[in-house]
Order: sequence, then structure tokens, then C-alpha cells
Amino acid sequence: MKLIATLLVVLVCVSAAPRNPFDYSKKRSLTAVMAEVEAKLNNKSPLDAILNVLRDFRDAVNTEQVNHDEIYNTQQAECASENEFRSRQVQDAQTVLRDSTAALNVCNTSKIRTTNVQEVNQQQYFSAQEHLTSVLTAAETEAGYFKRRGRDYEDALHAIDEAQDILATIYSGSGSFAEISRVSKSMLQTAFNIKETAKFAPIFYAFAQLAAQEGQLDESALERVAQLLDTLRSNIQEAYNDYSASNAASVAAFNDQKERLGQTIARLEAQNERLQNKLTNLVQCIGTQSAIAQTASGKLQRNQQLWDQAQTLCSTFANEYNYATQARRNELQLVAQLEEMVAERFDQVEDENHERNQRLASSVGF
Repeated sequence: MKLIATLLVVLVCVSAAPRNPFDYSKKRSLTAVMAEVEAKLNNKSPLDAILNVLRDFRDAVNTEQVNHDEIYNTQQAECASENEFRSRQVQDAQTVLRDSTAALNVCNTSKIRTTNVQEVNQQQYFSAQEHLTSVLTAAETEAGYFKRRGRDYEDALHAIDEAQDILATIYSGSGSFAEISRVSKSMLQTAFNIKETAKFAPIFYAFAQLAAQEGQLDESALERVAQLLDTLRSNIQEAYNDYSASNAASVAAFNDQKERLGQTIARLEAQNERLQNKLTNLVQCIGTQSAIAQTASGKLQRNQQLWDQAQTLCSTFANEYNYATQARRNELQLVAQLEEMVAERFDQVEDENHERNQRLASSVGF
């Protein structure tokens, strides 16, 4: 009975040891084995019969450990495969997220810079348009002024020509000084219009002298006036030619400026079109890269969660295996102790029987 009590104490100690909820040893009943060993001891069964019970239990524990080893090896292989797969997925998602975020930042920065350039380009375009409008307005005003001044020069030349004709009629004796007075007024008006009164002053003075000498004129006086008229006409014609040449130069400069402004406006329009196309592409880039980054972020979060869950599950597998393996080691140690204790008990009983037999033999001999 002492042996049985000792075994029960050991059994209680082993049972009190912490066990994993997945401990496969729960499939066996160590208490039942102990009860069977106790029954065989009470029935004085042979030692081999009792040890066979313990050996069967030990074989069951070993078989269970082998099966668990196979399951654990499979779990480890699956965990390694899952870790490798999720690690690769997380790394791929991180790479895509990094690249798409970098591309998105580039597109956003380029869009801001392009927008600023486009604003400057539009300001330059509006300035060029305003400049062209002012140049066209000035050219139109200048053209009207030239046309009026040209008519004034032509009127002055016509008045001089008329004075020469009148002077010729006077020289031939058929003309009248009254006509000289009339044409003088016309010449004076045109002199003011073309701002050449200084050039007309000598002829006006000559006309005044002719009027004062009416009836006493000689041919030499008429010839001097005719020469003055020729000189005046040459001077006015030269001034008219210079004014026409100056206007032609102004028109050429205007045309050149107009052409350059037109080229500038065309260049700014083309540049604005390129900038607008670039902005359109950048908006598409921002949309595309944002979608890629969002997808990559979702993939990263999803795979990271699955990876964490897989690592937790694999850690649970390892803990389960370690706890179950330790529990089986404890059971095997208990079985070994039981085998030793049973063997010692049988040796003790055998010694006690031998001594009793000797005492009985001695008593019978007396």
C-alpha cells in the first residue's frame, strides 16, 4: 500500500504541472494506468505483467510524440512558407508605395511649378496683346496724321504751282495782281499747316513788293519772283519727300514691331498650349499615382495584418508543441519512476518471502 500511496503522490505532482490547452496527453488516463497497476499488485500479478502495462503507456506516449513531431514539422513548413510569402508581399507593397509616393510628390511639385509658369506666360501674353493693340492704335493715328499732312504738302505744292502760273500770265500781260493776292492767302494757310512759314516768308515779301509796284514792273523783278517760287517749290518738295521717307521708315518699324509682337504672341500661345497639355498629363499622373499609392497602402496593411496573425498562430503552434512535449517527458519520467518502484517493490517482497520461508524452515527443523 505504501507503493501505491507513493505513486499517487507522484501522479498528483505531475498532474499539478501546468499544461497547454492543446496537450495531447489528455487523450490518455494516467489514473487508469495507476489503477490497473494497483490492481495487479493486489492480485500479486507477475512483474512482467505490471511492467507491460507501463511499457504500453510509454509506447503510446512515444507514438503520440512522433505523430505530434510530424504535425509540428508540417506546421513549421507552412509557417515558413507563409512568412516568406507575406514578407515578399509586404516588401513589394512597401516598394510600390514608396515609388508611387515619390512619383506623386514629383507630379504635385511639377504641377505647382507648371501652374506658376502658366500664370506668368498668360500675364506676358496679355501684356503682348495690350502692347500690340496700343501699337496698332498708334499706327492708325499716325497713318491718319500722315494722310492729312500729306494733303497739306500737296496743297502747298499746288498753291505754289498756281502762283507760278499766275506769275506767268502776269509776265505775258494777261494776268492780274488780284489773283496773286488770292493765291497768297492760300499759300499762307498751307505754310501754317505744314509749319514751314519761314520758307514761305521770302516769297510773301516778294509778292508784297510786286503789289506795291503794280504798273511799273519789269521783267527782272518777275524773274526774281519766279526763281523764288522755284526755290520754294524745290524746298517744299524736298521737305515732303523727307516727311514721306520718315513716314515710310515709321511704317517699316511699325510692321517690324507688329511682326515681332505677333511672333511673341504666337510663341506664348504655343507655350500656353504645351503647358496646358502638361498640366493635363500631370493631373492624370496625380490621379494614377494616388490610386496606385492607395492600393499599395491597402495591400501593405492587409498583408501586414495577415503576417502578424500568421506569426501569432505559428507562435501558438510552437507553444503548444513545447508544452505537449514537456508534458510527455514528465509522463515518461513518471513511468520510469513507476517501473523502478515496482521493480524495487517486487525485490523487497521477494526478499521478505525468502526470509519468511527460511524462518518457517527453521521452525519446522526444531
